[in-house]
Amino acid sequence: MGVARKPAVSLAAVPGRRKATVEMAKRLEEEGFAGIYCPSLGDGLGLCEAIALATRTIPFGTSIANIYTRHAFDFAQTAALIHELSGGRFRFGVGVSHGPTHDRLGIKPGKPLEDIRRFVQDVRAGAKLAGELPPITLATLRKKMTALSAEIAQGAVWANAARSHMPKSLEALPAAARTGADFFVGNMVPTCIDADRAAAAAVNRRTLIGYVKLPNYQ
Repeated sequence: MGVARKPAVSLAAVPGRRKATVEMAKRLEEEGFAGIYCPSLGDGLGLCEAIALATRTIPFGTSIANIYTRHAFDFAQTAALIHELSGGRFRFGVGVSHGPTHDRLGIKPGKPLEDIRRFVQDVRAGAKLAGELPPITLATLRKKMTALSAEIAQGAVWANAARSHMPKSLEALPAAARTGADFFVGNMVPTCIDADRAAAAAVNRRTLIGYVKLPNYQ
């Protein structure tokens, strides 16, 4: 019987626990986890810079960086920096985030597909000054964004997608992307581990309720 492969882990650096979070990244590498992917919570891109210097072999990336919070050329500088410091282990995951976040930041987004396409073009234009860029992954929910990820990026990532529906979601990708080693496919699955299954389910339920109320998930 083969040894089960450990999954990748989502890691966020919340205030007061940032040093401990970087130490956790080092431990995840030592224990053979498949990767570390940082959400926008707590500056995921900044955490990736720290992970690039604190680890040596584990793949890592953002999942996701909100494209509206910084200029594309500024993102290109940081992405290229982390890519170089990490020896090519970094993956730049980007997305359009959600309506409540836009409202809180005073952002007036356009159409998601057009905004993402323009952002990726601008980031790649920034490489002329920033240097070599990492692979780009798009946050996806629906078929058109999934198809766009195969057209302009090197990966697609879902958040809270039902595993039973993933085969249907993946149909929007060409066969080469579904089966090729160069195209990243990820799904962030909230998990709570506890001997009390009902208590763990209650924690997960509270987490998921906030997500499913968001307009994009509706």
